[in-house]
Amino acid sequence: MRNYCFNRFTLRTDNIEARRKILRWLALNYRLYEYIPSKDGVRGRFIARKPFPLAAFRHLTRTIPNDATLFLRIVSTDLYTLYLEGYVYSHGEWHALRL
Repeated sequence: MRNYCFNRFTLRTDNIEARRKILRWLALNYRLYEYIPSKDGVRGRFIARKPFPLAAFRHLTRTIPNDATLFLRIVSTDLYTLYLEGYVYSHGEWHALRL
């Protein structure tokens, strides 16, 4: 049996096309199982087979035109191995969270 990583995300941007692109990409590549829109942005959860796929997210954010308002936070956990990791995309750069 394989372990799955459960990921929580927060997405905020003023660019509706960028928001649609990211959410569509999540739904096509991962098992997106929670989606909570609000006036501030979108929160949700998705499942991945591997720990946080940073390379895939870096590629995704490079394909989005320059959007100074794009904020993406992802916290990835695997309860079986006690794995916990977090990343934030803000101001055009990825930053690791210290958890």
